[in-house]
Amino acid sequence: MMKCEKYGERRGAAFGLAGVVKGFRITSLKKYGIAATLQQGLEDRASAKSREGALLGFECLCEKLGRLFEPYVIKMLPLLLVSFSDQVLAVREAAECAARAMMSQLTGHGVKLVLPSLLKGLEDKAWRTKQSSVQLLGAMAYCAPQQLSQCLPKIVPKLTEVLTDTHPKVQAAGQTALQQVGSVIKNPEINALVPILLSALTDPNDHTKHSLDILLQTTFINSIDAPSLALLVPIVHRGLRERGVDTKKKAAQIVGNMSSLVTEPMDMIPYIGLLLPEVKKVLVDPIPEVRGVAARALGSLIVGMGEQIFPDLVPWLLETLKSDNSNVERSGAAQGLSEVLAALGKDYFDQILPDIIRNCSHQKASVRDGHLTLFRYLPRSMGAIFQNHLQAVLPAILDGLADENESVRDAALSAGHIFVEYYATTSLPLLLPAIEDGIFSDNWRIRQSSVELLGDLLFKVAGTSGKAILEGGSDDEGASTEAQGRAIVEVLGRAKRNEVLAAVY
Repeated sequence: MMKCEKYGERRGAAFGLAGVVKGFRITSLKKYGIAATLQQGLEDRASAKSREGALLGFECLCEKLGRLFEPYVIKMLPLLLVSFSDQVLAVREAAECAARAMMSQLTGHGVKLVLPSLLKGLEDKAWRTKQSSVQLLGAMAYCAPQQLSQCLPKIVPKLTEVLTDTHPKVQAAGQTALQQVGSVIKNPEINALVPILLSALTDPNDHTKHSLDILLQTTFINSIDAPSLALLVPIVHRGLRERGVDTKKKAAQIVGNMSSLVTEPMDMIPYIGLLLPEVKKVLVDPIPEVRGVAARALGSLIVGMGEQIFPDLVPWLLETLKSDNSNVERSGAAQGLSEVLAALGKDYFDQILPDIIRNCSHQKASVRDGHLTLFRYLPRSMGAIFQNHLQAVLPAILDGLADENESVRDAALSAGHIFVEYYATTSLPLLLPAIEDGIFSDNWRIRQSSVELLGDLLFKVAGTSGKAILEGGSDDEGASTEAQGRAIVEVLGRAKRNEVLAAVY
């Protein structure tokens, strides 16, 4: 194995050695000094043949003995690193094969032992050590799937850092290592996108937006595996932190979609700590559209992965609803909470609703404002579940209409408009009496808002928006036609219609 002229003979001897060791059991490694001889062979600077032979033996032993050989693997690791930057090509190639064999047999425990020393090698001053650490990290792509999902979240960010190294050979090794990670992706859709994803990792400034576009246009038929996630997450994370509105929106959308496409929700967990803080920041973005996308992403994350992974999410949203800082933050939290409550289901909502209604009459204006804003988004996200609670919620809205604080009044009024928009046809018997009472309230503000809501309601019942403008642009804006008048009579009944119009009069 160490001295023969022909490669075939050395290779055959390596196989033979592995077979004999397997037959004699693992103790023979020590008994016949096999491990020590391999180590000497690797350290032999005089003969490239013995270095290559030792690596061939090492590879065959890894393959044939599997996890039993692991303790020796960890001991030989520093020598293997040196072999990667050997002067002789044959030795470097043997080192690569040996590394692949070694990684494919590593157990979870072995990964934990090997990873730290490789990551430490990346910080070394000598470029050769850096390069060989990167190459070994790339070989980790051949680990068993179980180990892959455990080590990739740590490896890929480090490899992307290497891409900006000062030494061109280290950069090239980083590229190759990322390509190796890309080559073990099982998902065919993402496999086809690997070159684009790698370009986004290499040059995030120019390619992040383009790769997010392409990901959103891709129709996923298969689920996403751990290696795919490892390449996707750094790009999405970068997208969430961009300043451009468009990029942020796309990245948030992909976060939401990812959770439903992952085979094992467990694969996503290592990345949640990275992505969730960024999604939270996007949720309080000044632009409403961006907030909406982030809110839906939070809802999808909870549906896809279960609430137990996000124990602090609802408390954080409730806390932000009370924030003094800005209207924008409260509005974002309200949107987020509405989607999260929709994801958590009816029972959870029934539990939390009394608290929300109580906070609508809190002494601090910002708290009232935040919780009334929540009612603006709940009909959209909860639909029919929320309709059953209208009776309990309406009094809080009417109280809000009379608030001394203008932003609280606005929040209550816009919630009222949304209620009318969503429930005018299905919950008319509930909404109409509440609005009629409001028309004769002692407080002029409630009277004013109720008349406005009544107008909304009547137009909704008549089946028009109330925005019609007469020809010639006269001032009778929102004039109704006879057909709409008939529609109102049909829905309310003549007596009720007369009552309502009399009240308006």
